[in-house]
Amino acid sequence: MQRFTRDHGNDSPRYVRSLLERPPAVAEIGWADAALDHFDTDPALEWVPVLDPDNQPVALAGRPLIPGGEPRLAGIDRLEPDITLSDAARRAIERPVAERLVPFMRCDSRGRFVAIVRVERVIGALALGYDRRDPTAGDPRGAGGQAL
Repeated sequence: MQRFTRDHGNDSPRYVRSLLERPPAVAEIGWADAALDHFDTDPALEWVPVLDPDNQPVALAGRPLIPGGEPRLAGIDRLEPDITLSDAARRAIERPVAERLVPFMRCDSRGRFVAIVRVERVIGALALGYDRRDPTAGDPRGAGGQAL
């Protein structure tokens, strides 16, 4: 299943719009069983949006933490598509510890679900951009490959 809604061909994006993903969504009524069905079908899937009848998000359902458990339920934190990766990372880290890795939600101007942005992808894109800018980034030997 293809969950990526955009492919900008840019290895180091600056804005979250390049990281949008569209996982399957579930209806508010019967959300838990529907979410479990999606998690059983796709082992890589971690979150599914829970939508009301108007396609507006009410929560995010997370994969159960233990096999056979119930899905987790998390609130939504909406992002604009032109927010920078660094601003999104700051927002994520300022949330309570239990919510820091809950994906952000992207909605249209009417509040309808468009996509999610996983915090892991935001951090990964920031790290990739940093590594591409500084060839010695992450190398404890520093510039020139010599021990510091």
